[in-house]
Amino acid sequence: MIATDAVISVATSVIKISVFGLAGVVTAQVIAFAVLIGAIALPGAFFARAFVERMPVHIHTAILDAAVIAGGVVMISAAVRQLV
Repeated sequence: MIATDAVISVATSVIKISVFGLAGVVTAQVIAFAVLIGAIALPGAFFARAFVERMPVHIHTAILDAAVIAGGVVMISAAVRQLV
């Protein structure tokens, strides 16, 4: 799960950099922030992997289910607010 998310994030980031680079909006400051965020996020991925490996499967599944349900509720509530 975590490795899949990492691969998707890298692919998405490469596409974003390509599109924004071709549009001419990627500056040195943007690249510096991206490198800083990446340097901070990389150790977090290893921490998350170690944390998940020690977590019981049923707890991990429950957390993922809760995240998906919460995301669905947020999306539905935003759609309802736009209709009203």
